[in-house]
Amino acid sequence: MESDSATRANGLLVVKIGGGVRPEPVLDDVAARVETGVPVVLVHGGGTEADRLAEAVGLPVRTVRSPDGTRGRRTDAAAMDVVTMALLGRVKPALVGGLLARGVRAVGLSGADDGLVTAERKQVIRSVEDGRVLLIRDDLSGRITSVRPELLRTLLGAGLVPVVSPPAAEGGGRLLNVDSDQVAASLAVALDAAALVLLTDAPGVLADPEDPASVIRELAQVPPGAGGRMRHKVRAALRARARVPQVVVASGLVDRPVTAALTGGGTVVTGPPPGTAGPVGTDGGRA
Repeated sequence: MESDSATRANGLLVVKIGGGVRPEPVLDDVAARVETGVPVVLVHGGGTEADRLAEAVGLPVRTVRSPDGTRGRRTDAAAMDVVTMALLGRVKPALVGGLLARGVRAVGLSGADDGLVTAERKQVIRSVEDGRVLLIRDDLSGRITSVRPELLRTLLGAGLVPVVSPPAAEGGGRLLNVDSDQVAASLAVALDAAALVLLTDAPGVLADPEDPASVIRELAQVPPGAGGRMRHKVRAALRARARVPQVVVASGLVDRPVTAALTGGGTVVTGPPPGTAGPVGTDGGRA
C-alpha cells in the first residue's frame, strides 16, 4: 500500500463525499489539508437529499435494476429536475458554505459548467422487473465521454477548492444525470491526481454486505459480493486506478476520514496498475 506521502508534496487530492456521509468531519479534514498547501477537489453526490426532496414534492422515487444486479435512479424529466435542485440547490451550497466557515475559499460547480464534464445520453436502458427485461428509452442518465479540467486547474492555482457534482451536459447543452463516483474518478484522471478517496457510509468494500467487519483491505477487481451503489463505486475506483497512484474506498463516518483513508483505513484499490488502461469516464450511472 502506498503511503500518505503521495499527497504531501502538493500532490492533488480528489475526495468524493457520499450522500450518506455527515459532511462536518470531512470538511474539517479537507480544510486541514488545504492549510498545509495540499490542493483538493471535493466531489459530491446527493441521492439521499434527492430522495428527501422527491418525497417533499410528492414524486415517487423509481429505480432501475440492471441485468448485472446493480441499481440506479430512474431519471425521467421530473426526476432530473429533483436531482438538479437537490445537488445544486441544497447539497453543494452547504458544502461550499461549510468550507468558507473554515476559512477555505471554495467555489461550487456542476459538470455542466464550462463543459467540465460532457456525457452522452444512454439511448436504451435495460431494467429487470418481475423477471422480465424492459427497455427504457426516455431516461436522462448518461455516460461520461470527456472532461475539460482547465477551469479546475485555474481555480486550484488561485488557491480555491472546487466543489463539483453532477449533472453533466451533452453536446447540445441538455443536462444528464451521471454517476458521481465516475465524476470523481474522471476528474482525478484528468487532473493527474496523486490520490482519489471515495468516502461512503460503509467501512470500505465488504466481502459480506451484511457484515461490517468483512472489509476487503485490498482489491484488484469487482468482488462477487459488491452490489448496488458499491458496485458502481468499485468500478469507478478501478478505472481511476489505471491512472491514479492511490485510490481508496473508505468510511466517511470516522474522525478525520480523509486522513484515515490515506493511512490504512478502508479498501485500497491495487489494480490495474497505473498506465495500463485507457482514460476513465465511459461507464454511466446516476447521482
